[in-house]
Amino acid sequence: MSTLRARLFDRNRFTKKYPFVRAPKRETFMGTQTLAIELGTLTFENESEKTFTFEASFPDTGYTVVAMPRDSKNTSDGSAMVSLAVDGTTIDSSKVTIKASSPFTGKVDVMAIRVG
Repeated sequence: MSTLRARLFDRNRFTKKYPFVRAPKRETFMGTQTLAIELGTLTFENESEKTFTFEASFPDTGYTVVAMPRDSKNTSDGSAMVSLAVDGTTIDSSKVTIKASSPFTGKVDVMAIRVG
């Protein structure tokens, strides 16, 4: 697990300007390592496995994936009653496969994070 030492600073407060109306914040990330985040949504239609392809490929497979079911049409309360897992045998630098414990219909939010 890699760590990241970072802080946010406001670019509009970085220079000495004294206008009558204060400019809105323009926060900038400044850290010791690079941070790459990929967000997306998969739509399951009575399926138990789906592949999420990244817009920009990671340099290697050293990233972490989080998958969360958002909603489902199979249950009466609207929540997805499934467990999600990342298939470790199909991890690639450009895609990841998400498997569900049972076939369901609904949306899954996927977030991939790479530090360093």
